[in-house]
Amino acid sequence: MLETGGEAEMLAGFSSADVGPEAKEYNLLRADEEYRNGNVEHSIYYQVKAQFQSTDLRYLTESAELENQRPTSEELIKSATKLEKKDYKSKKFLQNIIKYLQQMEQEKPAKKPINEIPEYLDFLEDVQNPTEGLTRISEKCNNLPQEWCVLQLCKSFNPATTYSVFNEIIASDGAIYLTLLRHCRSPQLGPICLRISNENTVNLFREYSTLVERFRRVVTVDPLNMKGKEAKQKYWEELNGFDTFLQKLLADFRDIISPYSFLFFGKRYDCTVVQKQINATYTRVDDFCLVNQWGSHQRVLLSQAALHANRLDTADLKLICYELSSNENEIQSAFELLKGLASDWTEVEERQPLASRRFPIILVVDERLDHLHWEQLVTVQEFSRVKSLHCLWRLFQNHKSNIKHGYYTTNIKRGMCVINPDADLVNSGRRLRSFFEYWLSQWQHLFETVPKEEVMVKQALQADCFVYAGHGSGLQYVNGRIICRARVRSVVFLFGCDSTRMLGTGLYSALYGAHDYYHGALCPSIVGTLMPALDGNMDTVSVTILSLWLAPGDNKVMPWTHIDRVSWLKNGIIKGKEETTPTMSDQPNYHLGSLCSILSLVQQGKVEPNIYNCCIYVCRGLPAWNLAVEKLPL
Repeated sequence: MLETGGEAEMLAGFSSADVGPEAKEYNLLRADEEYRNGNVEHSIYYQVKAQFQSTDLRYLTESAELENQRPTSEELIKSATKLEKKDYKSKKFLQNIIKYLQQMEQEKPAKKPINEIPEYLDFLEDVQNPTEGLTRISEKCNNLPQEWCVLQLCKSFNPATTYSVFNEIIASDGAIYLTLLRHCRSPQLGPICLRISNENTVNLFREYSTLVERFRRVVTVDPLNMKGKEAKQKYWEELNGFDTFLQKLLADFRDIISPYSFLFFGKRYDCTVVQKQINATYTRVDDFCLVNQWGSHQRVLLSQAALHANRLDTADLKLICYELSSNENEIQSAFELLKGLASDWTEVEERQPLASRRFPIILVVDERLDHLHWEQLVTVQEFSRVKSLHCLWRLFQNHKSNIKHGYYTTNIKRGMCVINPDADLVNSGRRLRSFFEYWLSQWQHLFETVPKEEVMVKQALQADCFVYAGHGSGLQYVNGRIICRARVRSVVFLFGCDSTRMLGTGLYSALYGAHDYYHGALCPSIVGTLMPALDGNMDTVSVTILSLWLAPGDNKVMPWTHIDRVSWLKNGIIKGKEETTPTMSDQPNYHLGSLCSILSLVQQGKVEPNIYNCCIYVCRGLPAWNLAVEKLPL
């Protein structure tokens, strides 16, 4: 166990970035202990701390500057004690180290070191106790855009998997900590935390751990064996069987989270009528809590439910009330309150349609829960994921001048795509080539050509937008470390199997995804996939997302929704599905500025209806808005 042999005392003095995966286990253990002892705020501190690990620092562009702050060989020798100098003279190994450093300094003179390490790299590094830590966390969260709600999702400590490989860890049982770091009543009321655990989580984690391999077994077939009618019928039966399995799995997932699914609704768009109704809602909630002597935890939950009551059915409202109290009179009174507020919000939305829209929610997702389809809990909501609060704070600090009303605003004019670089996805390559030549003719295109690293770093990642479509994430063409040491300007789309799926680097190691490298290079937003997909389906989703978010090079093209989809899928030929088709100049409201709102449409199955085709696309980083196609409505 971690707490034996004084190891806990030793680890307590280090930051997670110094120790690595074992520090994560220690912090999760402390989070469990504090929660069980009723110290919920202390538990929140350890949960946040657990998400920031040694690998995170390696991914940052600032790491190059940090390396320059290391002492020179001359400074090392000067600062050595008499005993150390004596050891140095007698040990060839130490002499070789100094000799190597001197050689490196001659080959590459050290740049002038920066005066300070940016505090946002690890804003908890100098924290001495959990109370101070939570104060620091709250301070950071309260300085984030007021439009955001920030939810952290963390898996509890499990001693049986401390030194296990990734597949064993994600398959193991554990509780889910759902922490509202920034919520609808922030900053007046502080963060709250819920611990979700029941007998169904065991099976959920076990089944989810098999999901990717199940899908691969179904779709990995030899084309030579698929010519017969029986073989094709069997293939589609197995694929439909997987779809049924995934639907059941998602239903089980929703059932486990269901008492608290309402927490996954974001704040409503701010306008006069909304603000007036919010103030009235909070007054009624506060009066109710005062009368019934409810604490801050219940007040936050009731406020959140009250804000979105008209989006919840009667059964959901009743279930929420039973979670808030065990007193029947209080339960009934809370239910009546929520029903009344649901009617009020319905009237407000009828008078002002903008009131029905909601700002994005930022999900801080533990790497061990990242494979779960959180966006499916409330598909109409806009979401974006980050791996830690530290990552979110760093992206915010570097891009805050471009963040307006909760969105990272950009103006996409210049772009580049790398399509089918291995030239072995014949049908997909043909389809995507036709789309980019038709819709984004003004972009720089690279079709069926392996890109050089210099082209990727100096051209693709410096454009306003970069799209990769091929196998995996594209990291096979550009070293992740090179991306980390660059500065990525682009909003990035990675349309490949598992393109932003978290992967293990070996036994007992932190996980990584392609997005970690891009976020390390301060890329504001990345769209990618959580698991594999069929190329035809992925092509359909990818071009739909791009056509809705990016302006075409010529307004005389027809809207992508009016093309003959069958012709395009089979032959890559773009033609209208009707004799007379409109042009983009006839449809000024075709585009959507919010990238996350487009992904919400995908999650709802409005682009591809089968669940295995729509639930795998996620946005990571900051919620992006393309001002080139739509102005902010606020």
